[in-house]
Amino acid sequence: MFYSPYTLIPCGALSARSAAQPRNGVLLRNDEGGYACLQTWPELGDPTLDEELDAIRDGKPLRLGARALKCAMLDGEARAKKVNMFDGYTVPLSHATLPVSATPFMVYTLHQRGFRTGKLKLLPNLPATIEKLMNLAAMVPEWKWRLDFNATLSPEGALEFWDMLPEAMRRRIDFIEDPCPYTVESWQMLQDAGIPLGYDIGSPDATCGVPCCTSTPMIRVVKPARDRTTEGVPVFTSYMDHPLGQLWAAWCAARYYHGKDPKEVPLCGLVTHHVYRMNEFSEELGAAIYPSIKLPGGTGLGFDELLAAQEWKKL
Repeated sequence: MFYSPYTLIPCGALSARSAAQPRNGVLLRNDEGGYACLQTWPELGDPTLDEELDAIRDGKPLRLGARALKCAMLDGEARAKKVNMFDGYTVPLSHATLPVSATPFMVYTLHQRGFRTGKLKLLPNLPATIEKLMNLAAMVPEWKWRLDFNATLSPEGALEFWDMLPEAMRRRIDFIEDPCPYTVESWQMLQDAGIPLGYDIGSPDATCGVPCCTSTPMIRVVKPARDRTTEGVPVFTSYMDHPLGQLWAAWCAARYYHGKDPKEVPLCGLVTHHVYRMNEFSEELGAAIYPSIKLPGGTGLGFDELLAAQEWKKL
C-alpha cells in the first residue's frame, strides 16, 4: 500500500463545526494499482488521519479506512480491465452545496447554471441565521432548501428556529439535517412539530445508522467515504474531500440508483470541489459547477495521468 498526502484549502468556513482551515488527507494506491481517498473530520467525531493510517498498517482498518480500501479494490479491478467505472451508469443530479459564507450573488449565479435546490450550512445564532436564509431565498424564489446545523442546536433551539420561519419559507424547506444531537424523544418532538428531518451525525454513536424509532421516515445522508449501508431514505453526498473521493461518492450513488425510475432519484450532494481552492484535480471537474458532475474520463474512477504523477510513499 502506498500513500500521497494532499492539502485542500477551503474558500471559507465549511460548517458550524469546521473553521476555514486547510484540510489534510491522503490518496491511497494499493498493490494492484487501485486508488482511493482518505480524509477525516475529527471535529465531527472521526478518528484522526494518523489513527486511520496506523489502523491500515496494522491490518485492522477503521471505518473510513475500510471504505477507502473498498474503493481502491474496485478502482483497481476496473483499471486492470481498462474500463471506466461510470460506463453504463447515470450519476444523479446535485443540489448546490453552499458554505457558511454564501452570498446572494453566489446563489443567483448557481441558479443561472441550473441549480434549483440549495444545501446551506447554518450557524446556531438564530436571528442572524434567519436573516441570512431569508436574504438568500429571496434571490431565488423557485428554490427548495436543505439546511444543516451539524447538531449545534438544542431540541428547544431547533423548535425555536422552526417557529421563527415564516410559513411560506417552511414550505420551501426540503429537510433540516442534524438540527440537534439525536435522541428518539427529541427528534420525535421535532417531527411532531412538522419539521422535516435529515440524519447524518445526529448520534454520538456514528455506527448506529439511521434512527428508525420515530414515526415518520427521515432522510438519511449517505456518505460513501464513511457509510457502507443505506438504510432510510438515502441522499448520497461526498465527504467534502478530494475530487477522487467525490467521484467515489458519485459512483456509489449512480450504482445505487441504477435502474430506478428517474422520478424516484433524489437530488444528491456530489458536486463539492468548489468549496476549496482549485487544484489540478478539481480543474478537471471544472471551475464552473452545474447540477450534473463533470466526469474526467479514463479508467477506474478516472484521473489516470494525474494519479500516476503523484509522489507515492510506502505506507
